[in-house]
Parts: sequence; structure tokens; C-alpha cells
Amino acid sequence: MSKDYDTISMECEEAMDKVVAHLKQEFVGISAGKASPAMIENIKFDYYGTPSPIKAAAQINTPDASTLTVKPFDISQLKTIAKAIRDANIGLNPSDDGKVIICRIPPMTTENRQKIVKQLKDIAEKAKVGIRNARHDAIKHADASLKESILTEDTHRGLKEEIQKLTDSHNKQIDEALQKKSDDVMKV
Repeated sequence: MSKDYDTISMECEEAMDKVVAHLKQEFVGISAGKASPAMIENIKFDYYGTPSPIKAAAQINTPDASTLTVKPFDISQLKTIAKAIRDANIGLNPSDDGKVIICRIPPMTTENRQKIVKQLKDIAEKAKVGIRNARHDAIKHADASLKESILTEDTHRGLKEEIQKLTDSHNKQIDEALQKKSDDVMKV
């Protein structure tokens, strides 16, 4: 089914907004050398057969700037949560005392900082792929609407220009978020 100008434009913008919001959420979880619950709260672990974020099954605290503690509501999940943190490959090696998981944030070396910036760039590139996919879908809908005479040639051209403006704007937001987070990580 073909769509009109406003629907295509609105759906494209919503899809792109979601990509940027997801990118920013992922960036929050990446350490700049300071402990933050956001680093691990969305890591999923197997909670009785259901992938669940850690924040839904445990209390996460930062007793100091370089330590995270995770206290599961269900103590039987301690090892499963610790394994999920280890497997998330975010540079944390959790240990536990039988009741609480302790994650020490390793001191940031220049090499570690550069690795994190590379990781940030990879995440940003995946977000740009999401933006391109949203753009492609919107143009596909615009072309279908043109064929079914829902859009005129001029409206179609204007819609493609609007979609490109949205694409450029959202890619700029991704670049700005990447630059801000990279600067934060590289700050000693």
C-alpha cells in the first residue's frame, strides 16, 4: 500500500530518531574510566529462560569512582549475572563474595582509550547503516506512491529532498554524539 508525503516523511524521521536514541543509549554504557550503573544495566542474562537486563534483577551501585557492585534480588542468579557481565566484552572481570558481584573498572591507559574510541566509531557506523536503511525504505515508499499517482513528480522530488535533509541531519547528530563521547573517553 502506498503512502502520502506526510506519512512517509514522519515514518522516516521516527525511524531515524530511534536509531540516534539507541546510539546514545549504547554510548552511555561505555566507560570513560568512571564507574556508572549504565555500563552494565542493560546487559542481558538468562533469567529462567528469558533474556533479561541486569537492572531488572539486581541492585547496581557505585561505591566509588572505580567500582560497581551488583546485588541480585535472587541470589541463585549471582553466577549467571557475573558470566553475562564477563561475556559482554566491555573490559570488566567480575568477582563475587557469594552475595554481591564486584566489578573494578580498570585504570584507563592511552591504549585502552584508543580501543574504546575505535569501539565507539564502530557503533556509530552501525547507526549510520540504520539511518541509510530508513532512508532507503522511505525512498522505496515514495517511489511506490509516485507509481500509484498518490504523489506528483514535484511532490516526489520534494519528498526525496526532505528525506535527504533528514538523513543529513541525523548523520550529523551521530557524528556529534561520537565526537562528544570520544572527547570524554580521551580526556585524562
